[in-house]
Amino acid sequence: MVFPIYLLALFAILIILVATVIVYFQAYKRHINKALGATEGKRISMVPPNRVAIVMTIIVLLISILISYFAGYINAYKDYEKEAWVMSHSDIQTFYAEVKEVGENSILVDGISLNDENYRGEFQYDVWGEVSIYWQDAVIQLSDLSEGDLISITLLTDRTGITNIFKIQLLADKK
Repeated sequence: MVFPIYLLALFAILIILVATVIVYFQAYKRHINKALGATEGKRISMVPPNRVAIVMTIIVLLISILISYFAGYINAYKDYEKEAWVMSHSDIQTFYAEVKEVGENSILVDGISLNDENYRGEFQYDVWGEVSIYWQDAVIQLSDLSEGDLISITLLTDRTGITNIFKIQLLADKK
């Protein structure tokens, strides 16, 4: 397990705060002792140590808030990057349909009764160049599909929630 660097930075800032307050207390004590010993002459006033401690505490709090913000942002971004490419079983869905109409870059299908309730009924999809269309391990074109063909459609949902067609498979034995 790696110890987070921002905790070390926060610890170092706290040590600097404590050291500064201790040194100031010592200097203030020496100043008070000199002022009490010398009754004549002009005295230089010093800020009371409690005010210095309050100001230093506020500075440390502000710095720790900034460190916490950036550390949280960095950790959250690392977690997002790690999980962005991990797919779950619900990201890929396949259903079966009968082709109703084939356009130049679109296909209208009717989901069959064997499908889940979400994939029954008519669906229209835009089919672009990155969609693979297969018939028995051979790549075919969208125009090779015709009305009445039974196909399987594999949908892929990305992390933003957008669902696109990943693959179309023609299920007929003879073409």
